[in-house]
Amino acid sequence: MRDPPIPQRIPALSWRSPAFLWTPLALGLAIGWPAGLFVNDAGLQRLALVAGAAVFAVALVSLGASWALGRAPKARRIVVLHVVIAGTLASLAAPYVLTELLAAVADYEHAGARANFSFAMSLALTPLALVLGLPIALISGVVFAWVALAPPTPPRRPRIAREDVQPFR
Repeated sequence: MRDPPIPQRIPALSWRSPAFLWTPLALGLAIGWPAGLFVNDAGLQRLALVAGAAVFAVALVSLGASWALGRAPKARRIVVLHVVIAGTLASLAAPYVLTELLAAVADYEHAGARANFSFAMSLALTPLALVLGLPIALISGVVFAWVALAPPTPPRRPRIAREDVQPFR
């Protein structure tokens, strides 16, 4: 006779149903709210949308990889952690990418202007990028996790019949 399977203590999270409705809504809210901070500047709105999309692309790839390896997240905080780690990587890379882009544009406008942009400028902007990027990544991760993912349902305990219980002897 085969014993019943051992129930999981904490079941994995699942996508909120219907996923084709809730997942894009969650991504739209999580990526779109930082762009709403820049109502008067369309360039900064686009930059916020592109940065948010890049962060969520990296976060969803790492989340999908952990799901494929059989380590599905069991709490929303794990999903938020994936987003915050991706946001940290993007925040650390942003000053170096921005400095290189500004140097390329300056060199295009005025030959030799690239020499005015240095690695020290990137290092000086890194703390500012972290101070701005990490809270945005945290809030976006929380918004995504709460909108897109349904809370785990606890496993049902088997009902024990009175005749199954053996009295002390």
